[in-house]
Amino acid sequence: MRKAYDTFLQSEVSADLAAKSGGLEPYRYECAHCGEEVRLAAVDSIRMVSHFRHRSGNNDVECEEYLGQYGSINIDSRSRKSKNERAEFYFNGNTKMFYLGLRFSDNEIIAYEQKTTSFELRTSAQEQAFFTLRINNKNFDPDVPRMIPIERFSNNYFLSNTLNGIKRPYELFKRNGSNTPTFFKIQGSDENYKAKLVRSNILYTNILYFVVFQDQHLFPRDCLLPNDIRINDTFKFETMGRKFLGKILTIDDITPSINSLVTSWGYQLEASEKLTLLWPPVTQIDEVSIIESNDAFLFSSFELEAHGNINIHSKDIKRIANGISKVSVNSKIKIYRKNAEIAINKAKRFSTSLDVIPVTVKHESVYTVPDDSLHFLFNRSGATSLSYGQSVFLTPGSLIRHYRFGYLDGLVYPIQRRELSGEQMLNDILAHYKHTESFYIEAFDLLDLSEVAYQYIQQCIETGFINSTAKHFIEGGWL
Repeated sequence: MRKAYDTFLQSEVSADLAAKSGGLEPYRYECAHCGEEVRLAAVDSIRMVSHFRHRSGNNDVECEEYLGQYGSINIDSRSRKSKNERAEFYFNGNTKMFYLGLRFSDNEIIAYEQKTTSFELRTSAQEQAFFTLRINNKNFDPDVPRMIPIERFSNNYFLSNTLNGIKRPYELFKRNGSNTPTFFKIQGSDENYKAKLVRSNILYTNILYFVVFQDQHLFPRDCLLPNDIRINDTFKFETMGRKFLGKILTIDDITPSINSLVTSWGYQLEASEKLTLLWPPVTQIDEVSIIESNDAFLFSSFELEAHGNINIHSKDIKRIANGISKVSVNSKIKIYRKNAEIAINKAKRFSTSLDVIPVTVKHESVYTVPDDSLHFLFNRSGATSLSYGQSVFLTPGSLIRHYRFGYLDGLVYPIQRRELSGEQMLNDILAHYKHTESFYIEAFDLLDLSEVAYQYIQQCIETGFINSTAKHFIEGGWL
């Protein structure tokens, strides 16, 4: 078969390009026709082209005829025919526990829910499941891993569901003894990191790993590692009734001693690839980089090959310069080559036709809180929560906000003072400000008087006195 469905890229891929990307992890490829697991064969052969082959010995002619000729590649993740789980193992640096990350697509969840299917987890194919979970929309979100804490130790775990009963084995811990570590690739760089199990037997330089040594009864002895292995942290922890030794480390270079040590652990060491999203800025949600733009600019130490290490068509990839490419983000993009991987998706556009919450506006001099809902007073002192029955004098610049179910639905402002002018302002001054002084006409000789001011000054000439505040307003041109 010349093509298969890649569960890592979530797209169909061609065998020749997949061989270049080095994808030999278990359960990665599935038959695009029947959904059964297939393996990548003849990767390094000089006599046969690379191709996919059924693992179970199924030589279904229909599959061979369907995929025997090189045809178009379907990049739609919904083209997946398999009903097997997508599972990864993780270590959480905060809880110091191991987890199974289990995910299903929206269509898979609906199909399993209609059949009342449950997921099962075992430590051997013969025993009863020690953990079960109904597959439905309550327990799973589409394409988001559900983190299941693993509370029972085993080197291998068997995953299955009650619909098909197929028990698929997954190796978690190496069996070579307590001095053999199991490697997890750390995602992110903060203290509360999450690390994903390295399912292949290949390690890479300059990658931050969490490694774990396990022993049934005693804490494993700390072992001295070569100087080319940089140790960031070492700690002991207990989980699943076992004692573990954990290390966070980076392998800086490939040397004969490092190669020998890594080989004794059952791994191979290769130089790492580089992959960086240059633009635009992103928001990270569930291991996916969310962007607002239709295009993304990437730097990669390898060439982006459609249907080989990236799940889009070649027309959507444009090489800008050496190592820099622009890709069109029309759907969820996944890039995976050796240690380098990234998922990019465009932010969802929500409808702007939302229900408008009416906001009532009042003007009060004194406001009494009528109920137990959320009321807050805002003024120059900050914000203060108000209680039922509390009375508040509203001064200029103050404001009360009322919230219901977290949404603003009411505003209370102080009563606006009426702006006075002309004769009304003069009468207000004379009524409230009683201080007077001797009147001198010379003080007003150079002023351009209004009609109201002129008439008032005529009265002052007769009395010989003038209101001090009125004089100040006339001199300032406000009256």
